[in-house]
Amino acid sequence: MKIAIIPNLTRHKAREVTLALCNELKINGIEFCFSEEIRSEFSDFSSDVFGNSETFIKNSDMVISVGGDGSMLRSAKLAAKENKNILGINAGRLAYLCGLDANELQLLSCLKDGNYTVQRRMMLTAEMYCGGKKIYSANCLNDAVFNRGANLRLIDLSVKTGGRDIADYLADGAIFATPTGSTAYSMSAGGPIVEPTLEAILLTPICPHSLAVRPYIFSGDAEFEIAVKKTTDENDVFLSCDGGEAVKVGDDCVVKIKKADIAASFISIKTDNFIDVLNKKLEK
Repeated sequence: MKIAIIPNLTRHKAREVTLALCNELKINGIEFCFSEEIRSEFSDFSSDVFGNSETFIKNSDMVISVGGDGSMLRSAKLAAKENKNILGINAGRLAYLCGLDANELQLLSCLKDGNYTVQRRMMLTAEMYCGGKKIYSANCLNDAVFNRGANLRLIDLSVKTGGRDIADYLADGAIFATPTGSTAYSMSAGGPIVEPTLEAILLTPICPHSLAVRPYIFSGDAEFEIAVKKTTDENDVFLSCDGGEAVKVGDDCVVKIKKADIAASFISIKTDNFIDVLNKKLEK
């Protein structure tokens, strides 16, 4: 068994946790590897544990992310592209998505024994078309968010599904979230908490102007078209997937959002259920 490790070394404790992780894997006779890009951070390791950044995940059996939720989001999408299971080790603070805390590394022996389960998590695809030409595409594990720019004016979004109007959103923005993302920005904006292994798409307005505009939960097979009704140089609208780089949505653009063709597969070692984990994290 070989495990690809993706540490977020910007986290204060990530290097320390990664070294402890590698030691525990060695104890259990499990091979591991890193991307060549971080060789300088682990110069004590032999050169054979570093692999090509494009193929080291593909050549491994599973993936371990070390960091927080942002690290897990990025790593899970890389793992999903190669159809690999992923486990998150928390080297951050809350980390809803991570399966183990740093003080639980002894449980990694379960990987060798096969004593774990795998949870499939649906993802979203967001594509932007301007003048009929696709200019942007991204997968999301948490959410695709429409937000205003620096100006404090409300933005006006038209949302359709199946060719039918849902609503016009005069608001600070709107969030299209997966069940996994229901405990992230969507929850903070007043959206519902959804069991993460379900297949559904959440639509949560951000500070809507009308009290009649409420969050929705749609089937995982729903497909959406979102357009900006009007923008000005002072009131731009931006789209961001999983908190990544924001792209401007112009007046002539349509954004299409649907369930992605790939899914993330989370390794679960502990027997805590979703509610147990949620309550524990919310207490912090």
